Amino acid sequence: MDFSSKTLKKKSSKLRKERIYSKAILIDTGILITAQPDSDSLKSTDSRRSHSHTHSRTSLSDNHEDLINSSNLDDDDDNDDIFETASLISCVTCLSDTFSKTSNTTTTTTTTDLPYTSLKGKFPTNTVIPYGRILHAKFIDRNRDSNMVGKIRTKSSSRKLRGSIASIDLNLSGVESNGSSNESFARRSSIELKDYAVNRRLSNVSIGHSIFDDDYESSTNLIEITFAKPRRHDVVAKKLLLDIDDSLLVGNGIVQEILERSYRGTKRKRKILVIINPYGGKGNAKKLFMTKCYPLLIASRCTVDLAYTKFSGHAITLAEALDINKYDTIACASGDGIPYEVINGLYRRKDRVEAFNKLTITQLPCGSGNAMSVSCHWTDNPSYATLSLVKSTETRIDIMCCSQPSYYNEHPRLSFLSQTYGVIAESDINTEFIRWLGAARFEIGVAFNILQRKKYPCDIYVKYAAKTKNDVKTHYMNYKNNGLPPFDIETDNIYCADDIPEVEMISEENFKLRYPFSEGIPDDWEKLDSSVTDNIGIFYTGKMPYIAADTKFFPAALPSDGVMEMVITDGRTAVSRMVPILLALDKGTHIQQPEVLHSKILAYKIVPKIKNTVFAVDGEKFPLEPLQVEVLPRLCKTLLRNGRFVETEFDTI
Repeated sequence: MDFSSKTLKKKSSKLRKERIYSKAILIDTGILITAQPDSDSLKSTDSRRSHSHTHSRTSLSDNHEDLINSSNLDDDDDNDDIFETASLISCVTCLSDTFSKTSNTTTTTTTTDLPYTSLKGKFPTNTVIPYGRILHAKFIDRNRDSNMVGKIRTKSSSRKLRGSIASIDLNLSGVESNGSSNESFARRSSIELKDYAVNRRLSNVSIGHSIFDDDYESSTNLIEITFAKPRRHDVVAKKLLLDIDDSLLVGNGIVQEILERSYRGTKRKRKILVIINPYGGKGNAKKLFMTKCYPLLIASRCTVDLAYTKFSGHAITLAEALDINKYDTIACASGDGIPYEVINGLYRRKDRVEAFNKLTITQLPCGSGNAMSVSCHWTDNPSYATLSLVKSTETRIDIMCCSQPSYYNEHPRLSFLSQTYGVIAESDINTEFIRWLGAARFEIGVAFNILQRKKYPCDIYVKYAAKTKNDVKTHYMNYKNNGLPPFDIETDNIYCADDIPEVEMISEENFKLRYPFSEGIPDDWEKLDSSVTDNIGIFYTGKMPYIAADTKFFPAALPSDGVMEMVITDGRTAVSRMVPILLALDKGTHIQQPEVLHSKILAYKIVPKIKNTVFAVDGEKFPLEPLQVEVLPRLCKTLLRNGRFVETEFDTI
């Protein structure tokens, strides 16, 4: 035997020994681990990998691009083996900023894959990997290693079980892989997550805890799955080899079945343009995206292009000039300013109907204000929001259209979040100079203005949908459960719909205003009493329940009920009463305070009576002139976790 043959044989033998996998079956809620590899085999492999990992860490280059290129994967290659590469770089769980050399260019990442850490088969029996966490699956050819030396070995189909331990039930539905032994896993009977309550108990499951040798071929269904695993406060992409029994399946192949169950009701392999505002928030949006979001998107086999904003309003220009045929999703890695700009850029297009029909707008929370992500993805954590993006349902939501004298003839402006006048507006706009403080700047501004007890006189005209608080509660209960979510990324009801739900198409008629600014105030609008409007402290209208990660300002807000929320406070209210109102914002109970007016409205017009203040719309400064706003129902497509806004528990308030 020549030297090259010996080398190939040795490498083939090493790959076979490194290929540690667990046995599993498919159940309704996920993939259930039914047996583990031989513990001796695991220890042996751990020892080899630990030595390799220790050695590699001392020689890792600063050039991360070389590292990524060395582990490049072909999506169509089922024979690809990542485990040697993964063992060498298992300390690398995220990407550095060096992946994009310049912040002024667009980077395409269609063919780049990531060096995920292998879990090395160490899983407790009875663990369930939920379908909502599975990002990708592919078949592994067992004969590949043997073919390297020109010889295919035929293995016996007999399975050599080395023993059976008494049946146990760990009641795990989450995934954990940091333990070094079966005993350490048994001690971890539950996993606490920051944002997703995926640790629901799996009842009435009792699978025999079997141990099997690693040097045999058990079946033809050796499957590599990539899934989102909790790691500290985030989720990260991990890969795992499983020998899955498909004897109970009828029809689809095992990989196709896993993918269909994992993406039921959602769109796979999205084509995403990510727009990053590198200057937003604390200036770390690019780093957050590259380290927390990008790996999960690529693991899900999404096509990802990157664009960076250079100045205020740049995203409007990008959206206006965008080739909408290249993408189905625009993800804004930013605060709430970039989604506002993108929506308005699309609105200005001549083909705006086609743009709003084709494109889905969402947010990856990388700024100081992340209200869209908290409301739609139920989290302000970038990695969990990315998982929600991959798994969520496309849904149409209401948008608000703003008109003012200085621009309405050219084109009105759209608002997806809120408009405000008074304390909140000044606290938002007038604290831009301390943006480096992040969300804390807003709290400082509110406290300062409340202590001053400033008043902001104006005239307000309203078209009501639900005027009193009782009317609001009735409206909320009538509309909340109109549509049931077809997909849930955390609960047992993972795939109750057979196909991706169709999102209705819009036409130019959907952009038509019912109350044009030029036609004046309609007769059926009500003017608020001057005793209220001459003493405004806070005037706030909006469509999403959260205006910040811990501020549930509009707990009764719904995605597509055709109305917006209106909340008003009196500037004369004593500080001793305003303090408990503000402290209740995190729970949303402030709206029940007698000093707070809360209604649902179809449209309104506000006319300021002072000159030294501001309007804020979606966090952007607007001209201080009469402002008229109305709802454009179900205009914009976005991604909602479980098909609805985050649960606010308004019905229990």
